[in-house]
Amino acid sequence: MHELRDMIGWLRQRLRGEHTVRACVLTVEAAGPDSHLLLLGEAQASLSHDPPRLKVRLDAPELAQIRAERGVDFDPADLVNCTIEVQLRTGLRQRFGRGAGVQAKLMALLSLGQIPIEVELERERTLQRLRLEGARFGPDSWIEPEDPQHIALVVSEHGEARRDVEHVLQPLEAARLIRLHRVCAAFEGAGAERSLAEALARVTNLHAEHGLSATLVCRGGGPIEAFRPLNSYAVARAATADRLPNLIVGLGHAGTPRTALDAVAARSEPTPTAAAMLVRHLVERTGIRAERALAAFDAAIEEDLGAAGRIALARATTAFDAALQDLVTGAEARLRQLDRAIERSLLLGLSAATGGMARREPDADPVQANPLSDTEDDVLLSKAPALVIATDTGFIVTSAQDLSAGLPLLLQFPDGAVPVRVEPLSSTTH
Repeated sequence: MHELRDMIGWLRQRLRGEHTVRACVLTVEAAGPDSHLLLLGEAQASLSHDPPRLKVRLDAPELAQIRAERGVDFDPADLVNCTIEVQLRTGLRQRFGRGAGVQAKLMALLSLGQIPIEVELERERTLQRLRLEGARFGPDSWIEPEDPQHIALVVSEHGEARRDVEHVLQPLEAARLIRLHRVCAAFEGAGAERSLAEALARVTNLHAEHGLSATLVCRGGGPIEAFRPLNSYAVARAATADRLPNLIVGLGHAGTPRTALDAVAARSEPTPTAAAMLVRHLVERTGIRAERALAAFDAAIEEDLGAAGRIALARATTAFDAALQDLVTGAEARLRQLDRAIERSLLLGLSAATGGMARREPDADPVQANPLSDTEDDVLLSKAPALVIATDTGFIVTSAQDLSAGLPLLLQFPDGAVPVRVEPLSSTTH
């Protein structure tokens, strides 16, 4: 706990200093020769019931300095309803019978805005009324069209804004990529508010007929007072999202103050050309999406055809292998049939050839062959049997290892065939 004197001393130290602030001049009162009292309020328009206020003193030396910078005709009364940026010196003063209070002195006028506070208050009242009604507006109402086709354009018939917008969009219109519906309206003068409201009503009918992809509202630059119709409730209400979807505005130039129509629009661009370029970019993005979709479609077709080709090739290869296997199997079967036919024919021929030959009795003595001389060997080799055939199987014997005791054979000689049987050979010792 601190004494009151200590707390006031602490406040005096904390409040003492120089500060740069931005505010709106609400009133100006004379406080003596070349001395004035300025009542400052919030720089941004506000409809709150208890906005902050600060009374600032402008003395003769500081006023003389401002007139030296801005001209001898400068009158502090001209600051009313204007936004200013000033340098203040603040402190705590003890007022007799009223307690402690903040005192502020204007030391320098750094900048002077050109927007009257009434314009900002009118804009704020319009937007507050739309919010209370639950109207849908602002950037959250933007729904980017996939394929923008029908575009409404609200412009002055003979203004430069129409020329700027058409310079950007006419090539797209000539290429039949979009259709531009032009609606002319007056943006200045006594009947500007009514003319704009009627033009926006016609655009609403166009939307019901064609399904507009976007609506452009464009006008060129001008004095601040010329933009007051765009702050009216009738114009702003006619431009809300439930009546005009995807509203794009391009009002004035980069330094033009923001209007109620800017706040209501789904997209607010600094110039008419920038608003038209936004529509152009929407059309270009649609073309890019179409190209990507076609490329994906071609890739899908190529993939499907490739897969189908691979499947067909696999099936053809399988069918070819199966057909080839069937041919091999058939050929092997046919060869086996031919082998059996040849074998059967050979055996029949051999049987016929040996049918008239005398058969030696089984119990007869085996024939003993005497050794031959070398000359007789050479003569007889030419007359040796051409074939040795096992009569029980019909196979040709080509090796002595294939012979066994008791095996019946058929010796085919050049001049005939002789049936024999293999007998075990007993060795005789001489």
